[in-house]
Amino acid sequence: MRITAALIPLILLLGSPAFASFRCPARGGAQWREYRSAHFLIDTDARIEHVESMVQRLEQMRALVLQALVGEQVEIPGRLRVLVFADESDFRDMVSDPNTAGYFRLGSFGEPTVVVPKNSLSSDPELGAHEIAHYLSYYLFPVQPRWFAEGLAEWVQTVAARRELPSAPTGSHFRRGAGAAFGNMAGALQPLLARYIQTGTPALPAKDLLTWSGTETETYAGRGHAWSWLLYHWLWNERGKAFSEYQKRLGDSGDPDGSWRGVFPEFDPNKPEAMAALEKELDRYRFSGTFRAFPVQAESDGRFSEGPISSSDLHLLILGARSRWPSDKGEREALRNSILDEAFAEDPGNPAVISQRTEKLDPVAFANAVRARPADYRGWYVLGTIAPPAEKEAAFRKAVEANPASGRALNNLAWLLVTSGRAQEALPFANRALDLAPWEPSYVDTLAEVALRLGKCAEALQLERRAVASGPSESFRKRQAEIEQRCRGAAK
Repeated sequence: MRITAALIPLILLLGSPAFASFRCPARGGAQWREYRSAHFLIDTDARIEHVESMVQRLEQMRALVLQALVGEQVEIPGRLRVLVFADESDFRDMVSDPNTAGYFRLGSFGEPTVVVPKNSLSSDPELGAHEIAHYLSYYLFPVQPRWFAEGLAEWVQTVAARRELPSAPTGSHFRRGAGAAFGNMAGALQPLLARYIQTGTPALPAKDLLTWSGTETETYAGRGHAWSWLLYHWLWNERGKAFSEYQKRLGDSGDPDGSWRGVFPEFDPNKPEAMAALEKELDRYRFSGTFRAFPVQAESDGRFSEGPISSSDLHLLILGARSRWPSDKGEREALRNSILDEAFAEDPGNPAVISQRTEKLDPVAFANAVRARPADYRGWYVLGTIAPPAEKEAAFRKAVEANPASGRALNNLAWLLVTSGRAQEALPFANRALDLAPWEPSYVDTLAEVALRLGKCAEALQLERRAVASGPSESFRKRQAEIEQRCRGAAK
């Protein structure tokens, strides 16, 4: 997530929030449509004359970000959904922090989604590039420490900056640079540098940076983001060979701590003198004022097709994307139910809406609704989760057939097959699910089970360790211990 005022503090006084002020088309709101380009699903109520430039801008950002990250236009599976609000106030209704300029989340059925107001894509193009960088980087590094995730996104986002690098080749199609000091960096570093001069202590101790959770404090707003950028930039510029090795290990192992200590033993977080040495390096680098960048060029395809979004389905999109909810649990449930009841009233046969109203779900009526709309993968997916054991496989297969890009449907089918003793049959579905969402620990866990049952102990153990690193739940830790025990027994 990129928060504009994480770098330039902004205080707004709010009264009691009025939730769910967004109006769907059935209640007099604007009509929404979906625009499908090569790499995006763009859902918006913006006027058609704005859509073409919006699609071109997003595709251009993606091409530039990918070029900066890997040096070529490799294919990334699936599409990123972008929810774009034409009205800024409708976007503000979605977020609790008034400083949020855009954010990333998973939708109601697990689809990766970026949520932004329309104006930000043109007025702050680095915002879009930042969120796209987050999304694409998780295909390369499924497990990332937070400093790396934010540092990478901020290092890359300047490929979309309005300013051009003087060193860019004359006549190049896009002349933007990765690694340039991004828009608000000076505003972020200034008060932090002043604090260092006054107190002689680092604005953010190195160990705190390496273990940063992503939370910013009001006292020193933006220091986590600023120092993440600084560490990433220093590593890229002055420790390039070692940094490349770190990134390779991080991508291969999914072990941030082990990768760091294996490549940078001189900066072991457990050794105070090593952290002091890292702080000294970062202080020297930021005072130098020299931040090298390099130009990035890429071509993109702005073609797209379009289709309508029903008012009922729009409610689900908004529900899955909303990050602002009442703090009281009862109020949250009441709001959620009112949204779903409105969607149901607009289309009582929508299986996706029916499935969300879980306390009112009639399995027989739901199965009939699914069969009435066989092209809607969401219904088949949910049916697979509630159907009797003998009917689950058929439902999940229909979900995958209707939407081969549904990671959840692929993963559930793979789990059903592998736990039924059909590991070889489960393998392609488990692989595809993880290809689509390499950050999802449950998909990693499924592939680990497939590997284990195929007799690939070392691979299974490595995958389960990655699942633990991605989502450190007790169930994954227990599975890791079980795999370790089984693998030791197999080795004897």
